[in-house]
Amino acid sequence: MHVCKYQRGLCKKFDLLSSLLRMRTNPILRCHLSGRTNRGTMPPKPKSSAKGKGKGKLSKAEKEKLKKEEEAQQVREEEEERARKEQEDNERLERERLEREEREKILAQEHQRHAAELAQLASILEGNYTALHHVREARRAQAKWDRYMLCDGSPDPTIPAEINTYINLWKDDTKRNEIHSVLKESHLTLKLICELEFLLEDTPEEQLDENTERRYEETIIELQNILLNKLDEATVSLLKDASNHADSETGNLQFTKGNKDIVLMLWGNLVKNPRLKSYSFEEQDFSFDLPKQLALSDIAIRVIHTAHDHFSHRCRTFKLKRVRYYPPPEEEEPFEEPPPVEGDGEKDEGEDGEGKEEDGEATESVVGGEEEKKEEAQEAAPPTPAKEPEPAKTPAGEDEGLEEEEYEEEEEDYELEDEDTVDLRAYQVLGGVIHFDLLTMPPQPKHIKNWIMTQDTSNELKRMPYGSDSIKLGASLAGTMAMGLTLDPKAAAANAAATEALGAPPLGVTVKLPDNVLLCEEPQMVYWWEEGKQWRLDGFHDVKFEQEERLLSFKTIKFGPLACIQDKHINMPFQSWELFPLGTNHARFTIIAAILEVEFEIKDHLCCFRQAGDGERKPELESISNKWMEPPQLIETMKKAGVNVFPEEDSKKYVSVCDKDEQTEGAAYDQMALTASHFAYSWSKWNAETSPDKIILLGCEKLVPEPVKDSKEDWQVLLTSKKQTSKLKMGEYDEEFSEAFAEGSQFHADLYHMVNDLCSEGGHERMKNTEFGYINAVHKMLEATRVIAFS
Repeated sequence: MHVCKYQRGLCKKFDLLSSLLRMRTNPILRCHLSGRTNRGTMPPKPKSSAKGKGKGKLSKAEKEKLKKEEEAQQVREEEEERARKEQEDNERLERERLEREEREKILAQEHQRHAAELAQLASILEGNYTALHHVREARRAQAKWDRYMLCDGSPDPTIPAEINTYINLWKDDTKRNEIHSVLKESHLTLKLICELEFLLEDTPEEQLDENTERRYEETIIELQNILLNKLDEATVSLLKDASNHADSETGNLQFTKGNKDIVLMLWGNLVKNPRLKSYSFEEQDFSFDLPKQLALSDIAIRVIHTAHDHFSHRCRTFKLKRVRYYPPPEEEEPFEEPPPVEGDGEKDEGEDGEGKEEDGEATESVVGGEEEKKEEAQEAAPPTPAKEPEPAKTPAGEDEGLEEEEYEEEEEDYELEDEDTVDLRAYQVLGGVIHFDLLTMPPQPKHIKNWIMTQDTSNELKRMPYGSDSIKLGASLAGTMAMGLTLDPKAAAANAAATEALGAPPLGVTVKLPDNVLLCEEPQMVYWWEEGKQWRLDGFHDVKFEQEERLLSFKTIKFGPLACIQDKHINMPFQSWELFPLGTNHARFTIIAAILEVEFEIKDHLCCFRQAGDGERKPELESISNKWMEPPQLIETMKKAGVNVFPEEDSKKYVSVCDKDEQTEGAAYDQMALTASHFAYSWSKWNAETSPDKIILLGCEKLVPEPVKDSKEDWQVLLTSKKQTSKLKMGEYDEEFSEAFAEGSQFHADLYHMVNDLCSEGGHERMKNTEFGYINAVHKMLEATRVIAFS
């Protein structure tokens, strides 16, 4: 029992100790325990205030001393801060000075390299131009020698005596007025006209003076007029002998004769049968319908279809209006009388010569004194740095202001007379000219027994007047609708009824347009107004076009030269373009126009046209495809075929284009041509979003004729301007445009040196082997199409 009590006592003590330990470890319990244990004790008594009086507060002297110490410490800190700022400013200024010196050094090196690159490019272009100039001069000299040695009896159109003799002899020759001789001689006449036109286009301005140019133009007009006169005389001969050429079935004159340049179709109303009101020249796919009053008249219908157009160049809207520059009048300096010389006033009239000599000596002395003063002033003035030699071609935009300061512009007024006048700056004649004439039949020979009686008449071709010049059939075509659309049936019927009431019912005409001319839209007929020297619209109604058969039908009361016109700029602006190298001196130039996809192959100094794309091939263009020509000849051939992708200087008035600085654009074409043997170029969508003085292109080196992938790694975005050229960091398919240049790239003065920096050794080797004839051909095609501004 005692043991158990003892054990229970030990357990209680152990529990008490454990609880005390827990309370010590717990902060709350510890605080409670400490409060409870100190509950009965008294806090220590504070010290008496009397014993330590005055020791807790500072004296006035101590406060002043402490204040001075604090102020001194603040001054020291401010001095240290000011010294630290001065040191930082000095370090910053030194750093900025070093950076400025380094930047100026870099800019000086950049400027020096920029000038060197410009000088090198100008030297290359000048060398190519000189070599090309020598080749052209040699070609002209050889052509002149070949013309001199030509012994085929043809005259030299550049020699007035020879060409005048030829014209006069043919004019006075009345024995060769039959149509066979005229058609044969027309070949030589057209050849002489083409030779003169080529000389006007090919001869440089400095070698062709104004008098010679005017003489060539007058000779061309004389040759054209005599050709028309000879065709009239041949027509008169046929009409006088119409009964011998009458058709056995109808009894009327039916005659067709021609060559590749001129086709003559003649119909004469001999029997005056009212039921025979229409006739068709089946070989030429030309037909006409006569009103009843003409079917009963002594008339003849003559149709001459010429492949050439000898009328448009006479119109004042044919050539581009030029801007005339007039130099401002020179300001006369006020005359300053020289100081009087002693004894000068005492000279009498007999000593004028001596007085003049003395005046001259005095003037020379004054001038000499002024020159000495100028030399002294120049010696006193600081020396001006010598100007650097100007390159062969000045950078774009630097000399624009000089012309404005030195010259005044005066533009000619080219306003059209009315809405029916055709603007030949916006439209072109296609398919040649159709001369549709209403003629008077001369008296026919009469057979009386064994006699043939022929009335003696003049050999002048008599045209029958029809209708009135005041009648404007279909005049509302130009006033109410766009060119190329037809009048609504009600308006056409009203016009036809009005003209018939005036005694001039319209004639129906159906003509097949040439197979070698591409029509990109519905054609529109026009007639030539000789008095006003212009093509006009107000002569046709009920115009219909059958595209598959290429038959154009209309009704008209107008006789004379007729033609079909088409919009010059129907294929503009272009959608995209690409210049792709196929080898040394060999490239492919592709343009996706508004309607067609055109491809040019350029090799050496020649070019050829090909129909590109997977679409339907145009049979009208087979005659001009895959034929190698000089660039100017190819351009003219394509225009005549209806494929006009060659804008003119004023085409921006008719087409929405990317307005670019012309000098910057021309410089880009020069440099693209230099590198076209190894570097591919393409259209960029960002070009239209930049300022006029900046051009955006895609470029890529291509030594293997494989298509370029549309990726950022292959196509590189290049920015060129009149100041510098750089490779941009962005890609063609980025969402936003940025002019940040690519890392690791370098600025260059021009596109040529930028491409050199991006190319490999193989590209440089190709560029060294590129001939100037190929460079000129590429440049001609780029300059003629102006793809940078018209895409």
